[in-house]
Amino acid sequence: MKLTKIMTVTLLLLFSVVRAGWCGGEEEASVTIAALQQTYFNAVQSKDFATAYDMVTENMRDGRTKEKYIEEWEGVMKSAQVDIIDGGVSSIEINGEKAKVHAWTKASDIFNAVPIVEKEIDHWVMIDGVWKLDVTEVLMEDVE
Repeated sequence: MKLTKIMTVTLLLLFSVVRAGWCGGEEEASVTIAALQQTYFNAVQSKDFATAYDMVTENMRDGRTKEKYIEEWEGVMKSAQVDIIDGGVSSIEINGEKAKVHAWTKASDIFNAVPIVEKEIDHWVMIDGVWKLDVTEVLMEDVE
């Protein structure tokens, strides 16, 4: 009887430690991704496309060198007269080495003199132990 109680308590403690570790890992990843999302947002807002380039996957680079990526983004932002005012994260969903960030950006451009809020889903993936932005989906139906 004593052995059964000891084993039960041991299993409960083991389960608690494993669960706490698992939940803590996801929470830590969520904080990391939120910080990365903010860093990426700040880079684009300040037109620091060199930093943005380092934060994205080959998929987002689309075969462009760092210099070409920077040149093209600078050209787009200038010709469209983009002014990014604010942005944030609504929620983060993590599934192993993939994450979806539901985010929003408030900006004006050549077509929208009055700033609008665009919602998007940013897909982050873990590559060699580093989170990288892989795809951005702008949710046009949710534009305010």
